[in-house]
Amino acid sequence: MRLAISIFSLGFSLCLFGCQQNEAISVPSKEADMQAIIAGPTSLLIDSVMTPYIEKLRELTNNNAGLAIGVTQGDSVVYARTFGYENIEREQKADFNTLFHIASVSKPFTAFAAVTLVQQGKLHLDDKIVDLIPEFHMQGSGFEEITIEHILTHTSGIPRHVSANDWLNPKSLDVNLEFAKDFELDFEPGSQFNYSNSAFDILGIVISRVSGMPFNDYVTEQVLVPAGMTNSIYNKPIDSLPNNWAVPYSFGLQTQEWTPYPHADNYAPSSGLQTTLPDMCKWALLHLNRGSYGKNPVLDEQHYQLLTSPHFDTPWDEKIGLSWFLQSYLDRPIIMHTGEDTGFESIVYIYPEQDISIVVMANRDFSRVGRMINAVSECLFGQTPQDYSVSAKYKFADVYNGHGIDEAKRVFESMRNDTTDMYFVDNDDILSIGAILENGQKWKETKEVLEYFNSLDSNSTYAWRLLGNANLNLQDTVSAISCYEQTLKINPNYEKGKLALDVLLPSADEQ
Repeated sequence: MRLAISIFSLGFSLCLFGCQQNEAISVPSKEADMQAIIAGPTSLLIDSVMTPYIEKLRELTNNNAGLAIGVTQGDSVVYARTFGYENIEREQKADFNTLFHIASVSKPFTAFAAVTLVQQGKLHLDDKIVDLIPEFHMQGSGFEEITIEHILTHTSGIPRHVSANDWLNPKSLDVNLEFAKDFELDFEPGSQFNYSNSAFDILGIVISRVSGMPFNDYVTEQVLVPAGMTNSIYNKPIDSLPNNWAVPYSFGLQTQEWTPYPHADNYAPSSGLQTTLPDMCKWALLHLNRGSYGKNPVLDEQHYQLLTSPHFDTPWDEKIGLSWFLQSYLDRPIIMHTGEDTGFESIVYIYPEQDISIVVMANRDFSRVGRMINAVSECLFGQTPQDYSVSAKYKFADVYNGHGIDEAKRVFESMRNDTTDMYFVDNDDILSIGAILENGQKWKETKEVLEYFNSLDSNSTYAWRLLGNANLNLQDTVSAISCYEQTLKINPNYEKGKLALDVLLPSADEQ
């Protein structure tokens, strides 16, 4: 069977990545094998090492959601494989048609789009935002000096978030200008590094204004289509999820769906792209070919170099290009970026000196995509993949599901001082279980888990608020009020605690 897959997949990979942009790309049907490209010795080596490595990790972390891994070398994909389900409830397996939300891995696409405008002479890296968007305004001073390059290198001083991630009420891109008006800069532009999603969303407005097109349309027309990424998309139906879109999952006491789906047009430049594994491999090849897809230069090499040349120092003693982080692994330079929203993880490594790239995407958080991409790297460069440890929360969940909260607590505490097994203990992992359970409206379990967490750490406003929500939904208003009051004892300015009490206290007074 493996030989059959190899013969089919070699032809598929050569066509997929060797065809010219305007030629038809031969893609197998849904019924054909759309879950593995295993072509040649490198691919066989990766598959023989990584498949059992990954499957064991997924077993230990109770993860049957989707995972996609792709490796390119030279001009072709040499390995691609998907695991698990894009939709667990419908038993729809992840494959090469599955669209994964890639979160902040969207930022290099926004950067690439900005540089296409530089190449066209419509934009310059030292252009000031206020000259391009006159109504851009923030509290205090200094915002007038923010340039395109500041945003692309996370040195603008714009706070990481100028709005909460409100996926339930998507808005237009320009609303980010209104959000920004209420904030001051964190520091003088160009003086420090601080990762900012909101800055990239404002850059998306610049791209739209300068190009004369909606942001999504411009990136699609000028970046995605020329790069052959014809299955990648920004726009999502408001009230539905198409069949080939990966469902977001997280981990409470088991893998469970997370709602809402992390998408809103106003966050498209920082985190809004959905894409497939073959398309992401094309994106990586575009970078290995220094801005060209096949024989088609999407960016000329001079302007491509703007993206991947060092522009500023990061706090961890490495460099940042234009959105891309310039790091190293196994003493080899990499161009990389990661992405994470609740329900999704993604990561890209590009090894320019070895002409290799690796892409990993998952539709469950806590999928350990960083360990996986490092393991693939170790395999490619002649090392045995490192052993991994996993959170004790998975053992806690197994015991809870079989024996209840008291036994789960006992086992968790016993693992705290046990250095002989593969589990690591972190109290915040219990909080994460409680938060995911609360999102899934599993109120009894939420209450038990968060009461345990609060016995470990009583200073989290978040934990007390979620416990209050659980008590409220269990019809215990008195306990709910007590929890919300506790949030204000910890932080008198905690707005969500105030809002909850504003609703409950009048009704409690009437009782």
